[in-house]
Amino acid sequence: MLYIHLFLANLIWGLNVIVTKLNYDSFHPLFLAMIKILFSVLALLFYIYYKKISFEKVSIKKLIVQTNLINVINFLLTYYGMQYVEGTMTATINCLAPVMMFIVSVSLCKWNWKILVSFMMSFLGFLLAIHFRLFNIGKGIFFLITALFIYNFGNYRLKDITHNPFIYNLYMLLIAFFEFIVILLFQKNDLFKTVNTFSLWLFILTSGIGYAYIQCVYFLSIHSIGPLKTSFFMAFSPAFTYFFSLILLKEKFDFFVLIGFIVIFTTSFYFISKKEN
Repeated sequence: MLYIHLFLANLIWGLNVIVTKLNYDSFHPLFLAMIKILFSVLALLFYIYYKKISFEKVSIKKLIVQTNLINVINFLLTYYGMQYVEGTMTATINCLAPVMMFIVSVSLCKWNWKILVSFMMSFLGFLLAIHFRLFNIGKGIFFLITALFIYNFGNYRLKDITHNPFIYNLYMLLIAFFEFIVILLFQKNDLFKTVNTFSLWLFILTSGIGYAYIQCVYFLSIHSIGPLKTSFFMAFSPAFTYFFSLILLKEKFDFFVLIGFIVIFTTSFYFISKKEN
């Protein structure tokens, strides 16, 4: 059953990237992030009330750190970065998730020449995707890579959290919501323009309610099959993002991005197999 949930979470996450980009013409990126968090909170509150899940006491210090890694810094960088990067490139960068998780869990892994070669292959795939313009990648790609590393670092730390995943995620999202309200108070640009109602509702379903579902599945999976293997299964979402980018966003097909995507994705299998062995 867990793998069915992981598949659905991947599908929602992959579509979420596309829907987010469709709403950039209507909303400020950080306002979109706040809407995402708001509806994630509402979805979790409804589920917790329906299931009669009891609230728990948690470590405030750990909670604040986790919140800022997973839901604040990650969102700030991701939502700014996606403005400047096509969906297919976003998908390719997200393929690096298992590599990032491998790096942050390096204390549990033994480095050898095979691991080093596979790591370099992932880097080669990334170079292919950006047409070997490493020193001209732009701020969008830099923001997305940094966000991916911070997000995986935050999720890796969840392995030590023993609280109910729905309650803990609710606490994190509530803190993030109030932080984003404060951040938005200092924004001078318009927060929204002409609103496309259909795109907005898609965003609420996939990015708002969907994100609450994704994070809870991720939390449960980390405690069930481990952080590294979870990051690998969640790395299937870029395949959906890549497909939806070509079909829905009508982005131009880039052979180098496709090859880079395949190289990174294939190399991820090796990271998982080495960790499992």
